[in-house]
Amino acid sequence: METTTTAPSYASPDRLRRTEDPAAIWAPLAKLTEAAAAEAGSGQVAITRGFDRNSRRRARALRDLLAERDVTAVELTPAPGSDQLVGDEVVAVVNLIGAGSWQPYRVAAQLRAPVLTPNPVEGTADQVERDVIAVSGEESGKRDVALSHVALRSEDPSTGRITVEHDGGELSIAGGWLTATAQDQQLVVQVGGIELAEQELRTSRLRVQAFDAQHRLVRDELPIADFEGTLVLATEASGLRVRPV
Repeated sequence: METTTTAPSYASPDRLRRTEDPAAIWAPLAKLTEAAAAEAGSGQVAITRGFDRNSRRRARALRDLLAERDVTAVELTPAPGSDQLVGDEVVAVVNLIGAGSWQPYRVAAQLRAPVLTPNPVEGTADQVERDVIAVSGEESGKRDVALSHVALRSEDPSTGRITVEHDGGELSIAGGWLTATAQDQQLVVQVGGIELAEQELRTSRLRVQAFDAQHRLVRDELPIADFEGTLVLATEASGLRVRPV
C-alpha cells in the first residue's frame, strides 16, 4: 500500500508579515518605506515609535519592509536613554510617534538627518526647515541640540555667577541667568542677574561659564544637568529638516 504525505500548509509569522499588504497595516507605510530606503543608501534608519500596540506593529512592519530592501533599522522609544542606541550610521529618522513627542526631531537634529513623517495633507507637502541650537560642553566637546531654547539658572543666586562672552565682549553677572532661542540664524539671548536688569543680546555664538554654585541647565522643557563649567551655544541654520512623505 502506498501512502502519501502532504506537507502542512503554514507560514512563519515573519513571512506572513512580509507578504501582508502594508496598506492593510497602516496606509502611510508604503510611502515611508520607499522614502526611508531612498534616503538610507548604505546607512541605517531610526524608527521612533510609541509603546502602544499599533505603534509597535507599525514599527515592526516598517522594519521588515526595509529589511527586504537590505536597509537596517533601529527602533527608538521615548524611554530615557533610548536615543543612545543610535550612531553616526543613522542617516534618516522615521517619526511614527507623531507631533506629541520632540524625541524624533531632537534625534534627527543631533544626527543632522531628515525626519520622515506621514504627510498630514492630501497632495504634496514641502519640507520644513528650522534653525536649532547646538549645545557643546567645552571640556567634553560633546554636542547636544535644543529645538526651542536653552536656559541656565543658578541654584543659589546669592552666590552663583556666570560669565557670558560673545562677539569679543564679556559680561560677568552675579546671580546671573540666561535663556537662548534661535531666530533668523542667530541666538536671541535674554540675560540678567542680581545687579543687571534683563537685557537682550543677539549673536551667532556664545560662551557661558558658571561659577561658585551649581546651576540648572534646561534644554527645551527638560532639565538635563546640574551644571558647573563652560558651555558653547551656537545656531545651526536649518538644523532640523522635516520631510512629509
